[in-house]
Amino acid sequence: MKKFSLLSLLLPLAAIFFVLASCVDQFNFNEGHEKDLEPLGENQFYAQNMINEKYYVVTAEKICEGETCVIWAELGSGVSQALAEEIAAEYDQHIRPNTIEVFSKKDIKKEGNHFDDILDYASWLVGGDGKLTILLLDIQDGFNTQGNESYVAGYFFAGNFFEKGPIKNSVTGKTMYYSNARDMIYIGVNPGLHPDLLEQTYSTFAHELQHLINFTTSIWLGRKNLMDTWVDEGLSSQAEYFYLGKNPAKKCEWFSEDINGTIAKGNNFFVWDNYKSEPLAILDEYATVYLFFRWLYLQANERALFFLDIETSQHYDYEAVTSVMGSNWETLLGRWFAANYAPDDDDYGYIGDDYLQGVITVNPIAGSSVVLYPGEGVYSVISGSFSRSSAGFIRYAGIADNSSTINTSSPYNKGVLITFNANTSNKGSRETGYLTGVSPSIVRSIAGETRTMQLTGSYILDARDVLGRNREKDISGVFRMLYPLKAEK
Repeated sequence: MKKFSLLSLLLPLAAIFFVLASCVDQFNFNEGHEKDLEPLGENQFYAQNMINEKYYVVTAEKICEGETCVIWAELGSGVSQALAEEIAAEYDQHIRPNTIEVFSKKDIKKEGNHFDDILDYASWLVGGDGKLTILLLDIQDGFNTQGNESYVAGYFFAGNFFEKGPIKNSVTGKTMYYSNARDMIYIGVNPGLHPDLLEQTYSTFAHELQHLINFTTSIWLGRKNLMDTWVDEGLSSQAEYFYLGKNPAKKCEWFSEDINGTIAKGNNFFVWDNYKSEPLAILDEYATVYLFFRWLYLQANERALFFLDIETSQHYDYEAVTSVMGSNWETLLGRWFAANYAPDDDDYGYIGDDYLQGVITVNPIAGSSVVLYPGEGVYSVISGSFSRSSAGFIRYAGIADNSSTINTSSPYNKGVLITFNANTSNKGSRETGYLTGVSPSIVRSIAGETRTMQLTGSYILDARDVLGRNREKDISGVFRMLYPLKAEK
């Protein structure tokens, strides 16, 4: 069994491994490489070692060419012609069309040119032929069946939109990264192309393809910044859903079981990866961002262009969501917290999703106060009545027993109190909110049966999160180097 090394000491009893998928945010200009790599030959690519973060050269062969993709495989990787053709067909017939249908406009115009969709535009940016390069390689991630069974399933690197060769720090002159000057994604062959894992790997294609689309859309629209991590990850979580056609059970169960106890304390997607002292807490972000975006879609009556409208918003933060939903952030956040308490509510719940209505549950906490990051929310049990007025960005909402109405005015009657931080800036400060002080039951149940979380199978994480990357800091600088952005208004 393979475990991510940081977790192996923490979970000696758990049969858990993580499928890691790295996204666009692999820029960090604090350090440079000691010596530049040699220029690439005709059949060579730059790739990144996920253990030491250094770059190396991969020699590959072009195995097959699909309608919209070209499959390259690292020499010695063992990828057969038949498997490469199967991958190309799956990409051409399902992954690309499904993802484009949900996240890309058709007939894109830019600089006097017309493109069928955003992926055609992405290829044009690097002088491509309109086909995505898919490099199948044995990603250097430390995988071995004898003790480390975590692996990088695949990644997308925005640096490939630079000119081919070293990407240098304009101040120090040091080489930071390397560009293949291609619209491409990297897919791990070991063990990702094992027959039992192919569906998971294909969903990684969709996840990473959305990141490529999101990055390129920012360039096309001239947004003043890349989208916040949580918005980009939320969209990629839905790309997986539209490919698989089902809810990811592990994410949903992770939310409800909350074995780390960090979700009950408020941790969620809005301030991404803020519980660094709790390595497992990053899974909270993936679980909650999936549920939030799924809930948004259901609340929007599964409108066909819903995610496209977010994808192509001129906003890059919470307003990309609120502008599409026609609601303010405080209202949306409060209603989502209420939905997690009462998922089957006909007004604010997970309308029409029987699976989520049956599996989602929350765990109220005890105490008289709690410190919350922006976007975080917690639940406490009301016995009788509770009074408290909003202060700063802290807001309160109550759901009384035998009532589905969300009460946003004090006092709050017997039922549950939701305490949350409605600050719209995910770089804002933590604030203290109040709880009822009533001790809740610690029994956790789903559909009336007490359950124990089984930590088996795979969870998708971005390699950025494992490596501790800071997306907003690192990628924005490179983004501004790549393409001029609109000035602040």
